[in-house]
Amino acid sequence: MSGTGRLAAVMAPAIAALVIAGCGSVPAPRPGQEAAAALPQLAMSVTAANGTGWALVVMGGSSAQQDDFWELFARPAGAAKWRLVTPAGVASNGGLVAGVSGPQSLVTGFRPSQDLTFSPLAATTDGGASWSSGALVSPGLADVPDALAAGPGGQLLALTQGGGAELGARLGASWAKLASAASLARTPAGRACGLTGLTAAAFSGSGAPMLAGRCGRTGTAGIFALTGGRWHAAGPVVPAALTGGTAGRAVEVLRMATLGTRTQTVLESGAGPAATILTAWSNDGGGHWLLSAPLHPGAGGALSASFGTGGGVGLVLAGGRGEALAGPGASWRALPALPRWTATLAVGPAGHLDALTAHGSSFADWQLPPGAASWTSAQTLSITIPYGSSG
Repeated sequence: MSGTGRLAAVMAPAIAALVIAGCGSVPAPRPGQEAAAALPQLAMSVTAANGTGWALVVMGGSSAQQDDFWELFARPAGAAKWRLVTPAGVASNGGLVAGVSGPQSLVTGFRPSQDLTFSPLAATTDGGASWSSGALVSPGLADVPDALAAGPGGQLLALTQGGGAELGARLGASWAKLASAASLARTPAGRACGLTGLTAAAFSGSGAPMLAGRCGRTGTAGIFALTGGRWHAAGPVVPAALTGGTAGRAVEVLRMATLGTRTQTVLESGAGPAATILTAWSNDGGGHWLLSAPLHPGAGGALSASFGTGGGVGLVLAGGRGEALAGPGASWRALPALPRWTATLAVGPAGHLDALTAHGSSFADWQLPPGAASWTSAQTLSITIPYGSSG
């Protein structure tokens, strides 16, 4: 609802009328869709290969009163400050998801909320300075951080509320059913995993569609690639010591995205205090993976996971804690206590980290340069929140 961008005027009046109708007073149902267990929020950040940063956070007030609004921020490569770039014209109470499609290009989707049962899309090629409207995703986008992925030639992958996966052409001008959690679970690869739901979508570095989810069986991460018209297992084998062996701790894919030619994931084995988190990287669409050392996040698990240049990863953990990983071969690094209200970490070039906080109408950037022992306040923005506009 807020932001400096504007959706293009080409959006049909009928669609605009439906968007306005979405400002009702009760949340839309989410049939058949479970949120990822360890990532209850959609807050995340991603840094493109050229250093352009994007971040999604929720701001405002009570979600029960529909006074919470998801906002998109961008920091151009080489710039010192973040700026608000949320496309205007559509209620963002249900959440935003996004897929990077180029150095300054991004496609974002508005999740359903209130009476809005579909997901409008918006695309930018200039770092969020201007936006054009895309088509709609119907049913609406799923409640997971990687429900939308952008690929070569204007292709899109979308996970929907009903547990389906749709393949879009020309930035969503047309959509075709690709798979569903149920149909994928019936394939040999899905049966071997014991697939119980979809949690992420991405394109490989070569442009092949990839889907990920949670497995009911131990040993292999539920990542699947579509090649030659068939789905095949493309996830890393997780060491038995990290999955409880025959005792069984299933693996769930919390995040998956491709930056440049590298696909990277955040995996969780088990749950609660016994959970283990791993990061895995692949440069060939899942043929070979590198695994990080295991991380034990403790009670509460990971609240946000972000990807950066060079394969970097940043995790916001329960209890105001954070962990970062510089890339393949690096060790997890416990961070100084995070600033209050940290929503997500931005992982920049050369190991530079930002803790992005969001509370009420205030957005702030706290920075941790390489080798620093404490966070330094770098920027504060006051965002206009349209309280009461969705009631």
